[in-house]
Amino acid sequence: MRKFLTALALVCLWPALASAQGEWRDGPALLSPRSGLAAAELEGKIYAAGGAGLTQPRNEVEVFDPDLGEWRDVTALPSGLERFGMTAANGRLYAAGGYAAREGVRPIADMWSYAPETGVWQRETAMPGPMASFQLVGHDGHLYALGGETGTSGMFVFDIEAREWTARDDTPDDVSRRGGAAVVVDGRILFIGGAHSGIATERVDVYDIASGTWSQAADMPTPRAGHAAVLSGGRIHVFGGRGEDLSRTLSDHISYDPVTDSWRAESELRSPRTDAAAATLNGMVYLVGGGAGGGFFAPFTAIDVTDIFVPDGH
Repeated sequence: MRKFLTALALVCLWPALASAQGEWRDGPALLSPRSGLAAAELEGKIYAAGGAGLTQPRNEVEVFDPDLGEWRDVTALPSGLERFGMTAANGRLYAAGGYAAREGVRPIADMWSYAPETGVWQRETAMPGPMASFQLVGHDGHLYALGGETGTSGMFVFDIEAREWTARDDTPDDVSRRGGAAVVVDGRILFIGGAHSGIATERVDVYDIASGTWSQAADMPTPRAGHAAVLSGGRIHVFGGRGEDLSRTLSDHISYDPVTDSWRAESELRSPRTDAAAATLNGMVYLVGGGAGGGFFAPFTAIDVTDIFVPDGH
């Protein structure tokens, strides 16, 4: 009953909250369309890697340099990957897990890191277990791998200096959701949405890194999985994804204020989009790739589009 009343209240309040914020602009097209990719900002550039291919996961990595205004190829991933985790930390890119070209439909535990100055991917210590459709985020010299419904449950923590993983078995079972999104803000990891057993949720779980404790934040207005999320201007922006039964691809764009623990509507996407990637650069959000369909249909609906969200006042 409580969740029903909460949902009803959000529905009633949503029109009042739904004033468009910011605008969308055209960005440079990727060199190749891809869905189920990963993206991260490192040293003033955005890297987009992997994604679903027609027959197997892709290994291409593209970098966007704002001074050049276009994407270009850099050293490919050591293996084709889709629905994997990638983040920037300590001056390197880290890519881990996912579905690998050599393994078919099975997730992997492998991890590699990339140094922009040398253009080389080097093998890192593998995760304690395989993970796919999960999230990898970095904070204060550590990486956190969480979520994912296929492979290993729980959360893994990687000490970058020691190059060692630790498995956190005290992670709530409800966090084992595929297609969720994770964002670090003020020393907390917010794990947003995702699906379990084919049903998406509006739930937002919060991990306090300093205390090692879990709690919950305000639910999203609607459930979703396969969405992209990124921190920009102190707000967490969430883009598209698929609805509760995963049959409908969404075009909405919402954002969360961690200070007031509240959500609001933002300027809608130009078209329905799922399994895209997002990164922030110079105060603007770059929404990269994705497609209109997920799962088996992802490679057939993949796009090469980069849309740029410019917040008000930028």
